[in-house]
Amino acid sequence: MFKVDGLVHRVCTWIYRFSYLNLLFLVSCLPIITIFPAAAALFGVVRQWVKKNDPPVFTTYKLLFVENFKQSMMIGPAVTGLFMLIFADFYLISRMQIGIKEILFICLLMISFFLFISVLYLLPLMVNGYYSSKQLVKNAFQLAIFKPFISLVNVLTIIGLIFISLRFSFFLVFFFFSVSAFITYWFSEKKFFHAALTVKQR
Repeated sequence: MFKVDGLVHRVCTWIYRFSYLNLLFLVSCLPIITIFPAAAALFGVVRQWVKKNDPPVFTTYKLLFVENFKQSMMIGPAVTGLFMLIFADFYLISRMQIGIKEILFICLLMISFFLFISVLYLLPLMVNGYYSSKQLVKNAFQLAIFKPFISLVNVLTIIGLIFISLRFSFFLVFFFFSVSAFITYWFSEKKFFHAALTVKQR
């Protein structure tokens, strides 16, 4: 069990990898404006892990940070602005005194959920291959509605991780972002596979 390729060694290695990557991501986000390329680099590293590769974490993270900097800085603020608009809409609806208030709230909630799922696939797509910003957004929307059960399980898993982070703050600092990115890319890879299989069968 304690040999180099034993279970304990593998578990400790993965704990180290996830915690190191999580801390690297948090440090990269300190300037605030670098959150988007940092997230792209985060997904780029976990992509290698999902594909069972073992690249040097820091070097790979740094290269992916630079490689995806321009596109992530274009997509990221646009997504942030969109969600800020949605939050403003929620606020306006909450202030309304009309009979269809509940209907508007439910419709906006459904739109928000769909947009959130779409955003989940932006970064996995960005690090999985080269797409123009227009193609990236289009493909993310398509993946959001493709195999919706996978998206739902992904979201529920992230919600579960959020609850764990609220209960145990160390999980947020050392694991939440890296583990969430890994799980999200793992689910995304499932969708990529099924999408490619569907295209071949046509």
